Amino acid sequence: MTSLLAPFKRAVAGAATATMALMMAMAPAAAAAPAHVHTAAAAESAQACGSKFPLYSEGRWTYTEARFCLSTDGQQVHPVLEFSECQYYWGAAWYYAKAKYPCGFDFAYTVTRDGQDVLDGSSSGSGGPSGTVEGNSTACAGPGNYTLRARYVLSGPYWTDVQINSGYRTYNLELPCT
Repeated sequence: MTSLLAPFKRAVAGAATATMALMMAMAPAAAAAPAHVHTAAAAESAQACGSKFPLYSEGRWTYTEARFCLSTDGQQVHPVLEFSECQYYWGAAWYYAKAKYPCGFDFAYTVTRDGQDVLDGSSSGSGGPSGTVEGNSTACAGPGNYTLRARYVLSGPYWTDVQINSGYRTYNLELPCT
């Protein structure tokens, strides 16, 4: 039986020797790499938000919940509107927004840092019962406290002549911008 396994053992030993030779050939290349490589620290992503708040339209025909945030990737900063539970009341029941009866929104904002305007803008559109609306972005003005002043106006769902207006709300939010 030893004579039957001999060719197999030689083939395995040859493959192992070839693998070892390949590894040895690569080792000097790896050793030639610099011992200490400087890399830039990755920018820190973060989001800071105010508290979620409920909103009813006049007459309580529509309802939504929302909160305002500032988001950064460490280099750019942008305001964010998060909304959920966008609903309308009809026939003694509440119904969520859908394609036929979407939530229309207008999101306006101003971002300041140390009393200086960093960003001023608005976004509008429509969607389902929940979502995220991102405002424009601008370069960070350093780490620390940013002030977000924002407003959310909702039209619909279903009752398009009835609006919800959050009024302007102001938040002081800490961001790790660079």
